[in-house]
Amino acid sequence: MNKQEIRGIFIFGILAVVVVLAALFALELTGTMGIEDRYNHAVGLPLEEESGESGFSLEGNPLFYLGILGILVIISFVLYEYHIRV
Repeated sequence: MNKQEIRGIFIFGILAVVVVLAALFALELTGTMGIEDRYNHAVGLPLEEESGESGFSLEGNPLFYLGILGILVIISFVLYEYHIRV
């Protein structure tokens, strides 16, 4: 691995850390309330109760956010490594 490749991986790592920190900051700002709940609260509509019959919610769960971020970082790194070799 030459000096330029090491520098590229280092820059990628810095960008990945910045993205993760920005996402955690966004999670902290939005809290556990989903977009529909925030909208309904802002315009004065009654909040809807979640039935939980089908589907799942990503909103407000830090593990889901971190999992999705981890997957995106891994995919980005794999694509970065692939394009270096091509």
